[in-house]
Amino acid sequence: MDISSAQLKKNIAQNLKSLREAYELTQKNIADTLGIDAASYRNWENERSVPNISMLFEIAKVYKISIHQLCGIEVTDGANMLMSSGDFNKSIYGENKITDLDVYEKQLIMQIRRLTNEDKRKVGECINELLNNEE
Repeated sequence: MDISSAQLKKNIAQNLKSLREAYELTQKNIADTLGIDAASYRNWENERSVPNISMLFEIAKVYKISIHQLCGIEVTDGANMLMSSGDFNKSIYGENKITDLDVYEKQLIMQIRRLTNEDKRKVGECINELLNNEE
């Protein structure tokens, strides 16, 4: 199935908004994380423009999803198929929904994702130490 550029733009806009809202972030929060101005991000969510390919990769990296998921495209046997919003949410969140987290937990996750792997390991060690001290 061929996907029109208009449909792709719509998918990206809807998915950007869905992800941002799931993390309870403002447009400014995610724009700051991506190193862009909020107006540019707002234009993406409002279907006025789309992120360039480099930015799509950055956004996907922030949310730990694939570009296909971000664009709402399911790849099966080499064929592209549009994903429904329900399928999109299931592919992103699975059984453990990020929406079950409170605002502070979501902010912590977003901050941890910006760390290097070594620093993530250190954060994990600190968490384990704190949990062991509670027992």
